[in-house]
Amino acid sequence: MKRETIRTILVTIILIIGGVWAIRFFVVEPYRVPAGQMENTLLPGDQLWVDKWSLRWGNRTPDYRDLLVFELPPLLQTQTAVTEVGVARCIGLPGDTIRSTGNQLFINRRAVAQPPLILEAYLSPDSMRNDVNRTLRRNGIQLVEQGSVGSNRLLFLSRYDYEKVRKMLTPDSLLYPVFLQRDRYEIVLPARGESIRVTPQNAKWLAHLLNEYENCPVTCRDGKIYKEGHEVTRCRLTRDYYWVVGDNRAGLADSRTFGPLPHSLLIGKGLWIGYSRDAQKPFWQSFRTDRFLTRPL
Repeated sequence: MKRETIRTILVTIILIIGGVWAIRFFVVEPYRVPAGQMENTLLPGDQLWVDKWSLRWGNRTPDYRDLLVFELPPLLQTQTAVTEVGVARCIGLPGDTIRSTGNQLFINRRAVAQPPLILEAYLSPDSMRNDVNRTLRRNGIQLVEQGSVGSNRLLFLSRYDYEKVRKMLTPDSLLYPVFLQRDRYEIVLPARGESIRVTPQNAKWLAHLLNEYENCPVTCRDGKIYKEGHEVTRCRLTRDYYWVVGDNRAGLADSRTFGPLPHSLLIGKGLWIGYSRDAQKPFWQSFRTDRFLTRPL
């Protein structure tokens, strides 16, 4: 083989590899969905293709209900060399007032519909564990169990599944909805550059944003913010922040735990599911072909 032919082949291979790398880095890249954040909208083993250009390089902003892939804030990163990512739904933009009562979400005082497949919290007596589990299994219902409240189990399942078995589980005390404190909140997301008055209600999370993302060391105590020993009554933020919540309300890798998410941590917006595989099943039975090349709700 001639030297020029070998050189041409090598250059072609390098260009192909470089092109693939550039597309994955700048334009679109597949991500494995972390478990416990977006069931049943996304499932563990889903490969979500993510538009990285729009939010990171195209200077666009997220929209309501977008599935956002982001770097987990430092407080949720474990001690590993790999940057961990999260997936959650955007429900609040800069300047919005977001209020959640547990079963209802309000954006700027207007009620908005919840995603159809979110997992919500329910209580079930521990003494009736076998009966309840048997009924759920018989109807093909998957649930997430997360500890207990008193003598009751804390379960998460979709509202559709709950309505499906509610009449089978009588009396109503066998399975009933509960609204957790972490799902009751009200927050006003400041717009970039807006003058914000510090109040006892917002002092804690404002101090967190100033320290973590705004390079402005402050302390917070007794509902007030102090910088170099002087009280701060107003402040301005230099970045855009969003409120994101996972469809699996049992998960905590969202704004209910780490507060508003800065634009700088956004990786991209989920577009479609490339393929999906259930790692709990034998390899030849593990592919969820009905999810291939579908857009998540």
